[in-house]
Amino acid sequence: MGDMADGEEDTNMAEVEEDIIVCYACRAPMNVASVPPYSRVVCPGCNVENRVKKQFGPYILNRRHAVGGMSSVFVATDETLGREVALKILSEEYSQDEKRIAAFEEEARLTASFSHPNVVRVFTTGRAFGRFYIAMELVPGGHFEHHIREQGKIPEKELLPLAIQVAEGLKGAQSAGLIHRDVKPGNILLDGEGNVKIVDFGLALVTQGGKATATEIWATPYYVPPEAIEGGAEDFRADIYAFGATLYHALAGTPPCDEETMATARLREAKKRIVPLKKAAPHLSEETCAVVDRAMAYESIARFGSYDDMIAGLKTALKVANGEVVRDADGTTKAEKRSELRKKKRNGAIVTVGLGVLVLASVGGLIALKLSGGSGEEKKPKTRTVEAGSDLGKDRAMEIAAKYRGARVGMERGDMRRAEREFAALLEDDFVQEPTRTWAGLQSVVAAMMDGRMSDARKRASAAKDHLNAPSSSKAGLGFQTGVKPVLDRFRDLELFDFETINLSSGGNERFMGYLIAGLKNWEQGGLDQAKPFFQAVASESSLAGDSVLAFHQKTADSYLRDLDRLKSSALSVTPETPEECRKAAEDLNSTLTLLETNGRARFNIRARQLELAQLERSLSNPSSPRNRNKGNTLREIEGLAKGYRFTEIVDRLSKLRKDPPGFSRNALIAMAQSAVVFFTEMENDLAKGAVSVPLKLKDGSGVSSLVMSDGKLMGKMADGKVRQLRWTEFPNDQLIELHRELLKAPRSDAERLRRHGSAVAFEWLAGDRERAVVAADRLADENPAFKELWKAVESGLPK
Repeated sequence: MGDMADGEEDTNMAEVEEDIIVCYACRAPMNVASVPPYSRVVCPGCNVENRVKKQFGPYILNRRHAVGGMSSVFVATDETLGREVALKILSEEYSQDEKRIAAFEEEARLTASFSHPNVVRVFTTGRAFGRFYIAMELVPGGHFEHHIREQGKIPEKELLPLAIQVAEGLKGAQSAGLIHRDVKPGNILLDGEGNVKIVDFGLALVTQGGKATATEIWATPYYVPPEAIEGGAEDFRADIYAFGATLYHALAGTPPCDEETMATARLREAKKRIVPLKKAAPHLSEETCAVVDRAMAYESIARFGSYDDMIAGLKTALKVANGEVVRDADGTTKAEKRSELRKKKRNGAIVTVGLGVLVLASVGGLIALKLSGGSGEEKKPKTRTVEAGSDLGKDRAMEIAAKYRGARVGMERGDMRRAEREFAALLEDDFVQEPTRTWAGLQSVVAAMMDGRMSDARKRASAAKDHLNAPSSSKAGLGFQTGVKPVLDRFRDLELFDFETINLSSGGNERFMGYLIAGLKNWEQGGLDQAKPFFQAVASESSLAGDSVLAFHQKTADSYLRDLDRLKSSALSVTPETPEECRKAAEDLNSTLTLLETNGRARFNIRARQLELAQLERSLSNPSSPRNRNKGNTLREIEGLAKGYRFTEIVDRLSKLRKDPPGFSRNALIAMAQSAVVFFTEMENDLAKGAVSVPLKLKDGSGVSSLVMSDGKLMGKMADGKVRQLRWTEFPNDQLIELHRELLKAPRSDAERLRRHGSAVAFEWLAGDRERAVVAADRLADENPAFKELWKAVESGLPK
C-alpha cells in the first residue's frame, strides 16, 4: 500500500465500498463483488432477495437489453436528464483486461468522433463497480437479426429503404476516416420511427481514407470479408462486403455461407462458393441481386468503388421494387429481358411474362392496384380476383395475427416501446378487422403509460379516440363506445377520474380496459390513491373472454397495487428531525426502489423525495451561523429577485457593484442570470410559433392544458376550458422545467439543444434546486468539453 499513489488508493477504496451493500430487509451487509450488474442476490442473513448493482454513475439499470461476447447492454434511466439510454457494460471476464478496456474506450471515442443520423450517438463513459461502461442513445425498435428471426426474411420493398440508410451511415463513418469492421444484422438497429441506427464500433479501424490492418480478427464468419480472414489490409470495401452479406441474409433468409469456423482455409473456400442471390431467392429483382452480388465480390477491387455508387444501385432497385421503373411496351424492364434471354439460352424457350393488374385482398375486402404500361397508353387490365378466404387472404390474416402476438409478447416481456409502436401500427392498418383494430389502439395507450411516458400516451389516446369516432369503427361493437370512449374523451384533462362517478355502462372486456386506462392515467398524474379502486376492479374481474393480454393486465394491476402498499409503508411521508434521520430515510427509500415492479410515477415520487431529504439534511447539518447572517444584504437580495424570476434586475444590481462581495464573483452570477433570461426568451420564441399542449400546474393549484404567446402575451388554456393571460411567476420552477423539456422534444441542432439545457441549468440554480442544477451541469460537462470549461469557470465563482 505504501507504494500506491493516492489517487489509486482512493479509487480502490471506492470500488471496495461499492461492493458492500446493505440488505433492504434486515440491514445486514453483503459483499457483492463477484456478481454481475443487475443481479438478484439472496441475503445470507434473512434469505430475502435483493436486486444489486443497479446504480451506475447517474444511471439506473431498468432491465437487460442484450448480451454480447464482451459486454452486456442494459436499458437505463439517466437520472439527471430524465431520459432512457442504452448502457453498455464491459463483462467481468474483460473488466481487468487493460487491453479490452482500452478497446472499449476506443469504441466510445470513435463513435463519438462524428455525428450521423444513421449512427447511434454516444453520450458519455464511466466506471462503476470496477466495470467500464458506455452510455449511448437507446434505439427501441430491435435489430435486423431480430426481424430476420421473426419474419424468416425481410421483404425487398421493406428492406431496400433501410439498406440505403445503412449505406449512408457507413458513408458517414468513412468520411470520418473509419471502417466499422463488424457490419452484421445484429449491429443494425431500428428506432421508434423505423429508421436505421448503426451500432458497435468496437472493432473499428482508423484508415483516414486509406487502408489499415487489424491486430485481431473478431468478426462474424458469415459476414467477414475475405481480405480480413488472413489479416490483410482493409478499407471501406471490407464494410461493403459485410454489408452485402447482411443484405443477402435478410433477403434470402439464410446467411451467404454456413461456415461457422474462423479457420482460414475453410472459411476462404466457403467465401468462394457462395450461391448467387438470385438462385437463393428467385423472387427477388435482378437489380437487387446485382447490387448484393457486386458488394460481395471476392476481390475487393470488383466491389463498389464508393458508397455513392452502391446507394445509386440500391435506389434503382427500390424503384423497380416499387414499380417506378419505365417498362417497355410488353411490360418488362431491361433487367427482366436480360433474365428471360438467359433462360431462353438455358431452356431453349422464351418464357413470356405478362403483367396485368395485381389484386390484393384484405381480411375483409378487396383492393385493386393497377399497373399501367410504360408506353403512355392505358392498357386494359387482366384482373385476377382473390377471395377473402383464398390463400392470399389467409396469409394476410395470419400476418396480422402474428403482428398482434408479437406486440403482446413485447408487452409481456416489458418492452413497452416496441409494444406501443406495433399496436399503434395495427390501429393504422386498414386491413385489420374489428374489433382487433380497436383493441390494438387501446393497447398502445396502455403500453405508453406502463412505461411512464404520458406525453406519448396522450398521442395514442387521441388516435384511439379519433378511430372510435370514425364511421368505420361501428363494427368494433357498442361496448367500446360505452366502456372505453368516455375515458378517452377525458384523457387529456388534468382532473383525475373518480371511480364512484365514472359512467362506464358496458360490461366485460371493454369496461375492463376502460378501468385500466383510467387507473393508469390517475397513477401517472400523481393520483395514486385515486388509481387504487380502478386497479382493484381490474384485478378482481372474474370473467375475461378472448385476448390473453387482458389476463396479463390483471397481473399488471396487482403490481401497481403492491407498489402502492410499498409506497405507503416507505419513508415518503416522514419528516426527519436530524441529519442522521434524513440519511436513514433516504436509505429506506433506496430499498423501496429496488422492490418496485412498475415504471413511471412510483419511481419519480421516490426520487423527488430523496432530493428533498438531501436538501433537508444539508439544512440541518449547517444551521445559519452569525458569519453567514452578517455576510450582507447583497446575496439575500439576489436570492429574492431570483425567486421572482427577475433575472434582468439581478444583472443590473450586480453590474453596479464596484467589487466582488465576500464569497462569490459578480461575473459568475451575472453569467447565470443572463443565461436564465435566455431560458425564458427561448421558451417565448417557441410558444410564439403556436400553441403547445402540456399539462402544468400553477402555484395556486390551477391546471393549465396549453400555452401560447399571442401579441407578446402569455396566454393559457385552463383545465376548465377558459383562456386567460398568465405570468411566468405564477408557475413553480419545476413546472417551467417540465415545459422546457416538452419544448425540447422538437428537432433541434446539438448546439441549440446544449444552449437550451445550459440556460435551464442557470434558471434551476438561481430559482430552484441548486443540487439538481449542479448534477445536470456536471452531466452536460461530461458530454461537451466546451460546456465543461465554461461551467468550471462559472461554478468556481458561485456562492457556496
